[in-house]
Amino acid sequence: MKFALPLVFLFIAILSIDAMAQGTGVSASTMQKNNQQQLKVKSSKDAAKLAKSRFGGKVLKVENKKSGYRVKLIKTDGHIISIYVDAKTGKINGG
Repeated sequence: MKFALPLVFLFIAILSIDAMAQGTGVSASTMQKNNQQQLKVKSSKDAAKLAKSRFGGKVLKVENKKSGYRVKLIKTDGHIISIYVDAKTGKINGG
């Protein structure tokens, strides 16, 4: 009987941890898909395409940054430019 109370507390703790682990019941992959659906620019390929359509020339490099993409282009006049494409809004900075 003197072990019954600690066992009850242990059982409640295990149930609580299990409930917290399940959270909202939404998997990480589902959350990632939902986040991607909210993005205007969903990949480095999209960022390169957007940058090329705006500035012309040839895409040299695309870097994935925290909330967007850094795109380096060589324009038809030979100038090299580096721009930033915001993934959420599709807004371009630089050039």
